[in-house]
Amino acid sequence: ADAPLSEAGREQALALAEPLSLLPPAGVVTSDLSRAADTAELAGRPRAERDPRWRERGMGEWTAELEGDVPQDELSAFRRGELVPPGGESWDELQARVGAAVDELAARGGAWLVFTHGGPVRAAVAHVTGADHRTIVGPANTSLTLLELGSPRRLLVFNWVPGARGVPRASEPGGAELAIGGGGRSADA
Repeated sequence: ADAPLSEAGREQALALAEPLSLLPPAGVVTSDLSRAADTAELAGRPRAERDPRWRERGMGEWTAELEGDVPQDELSAFRRGELVPPGGESWDELQARVGAAVDELAARGGAWLVFTHGGPVRAAVAHVTGADHRTIVGPANTSLTLLELGSPRRLLVFNWVPGARGVPRASEPGGAELAIGGGGRSADA
């Protein structure tokens, strides 16, 4: 759902401003959900292009539910990838739309900074590396993941958080780069 950032999420987003200022210039894209766009703005990137392909996975009838309200066996099956909530989006559907967004940015060239959510971060990593999405842990709020979209495509940094030593950078020049980060904590998190 399009939940707003909580106060903690706003603080996390503001903490991104300094490390992001050390990165080279990049195009900026956000999910069309407000918490991703607000994170971009608070992190010093107010003129981001909104793209609904970077939106979090659609949860259908579970959208307004708390985890405790979903039967445990169904929640466990969902987490194993064996169940899609009624009216929800399958992992394959999420992977296809995020993969298309990644490929479009690669075709446009240059460096890109994407403000998105945990599911799309995992989908982008799986798309670029070929890893099974079930083996990729969900990233921390306002963490950075750096993908190189040249040849070969590869994962350079995963789940870097502000306050960690150094700022993530590509190890070699060449190819398009994509830095993707999860939005800040939402009011319902």
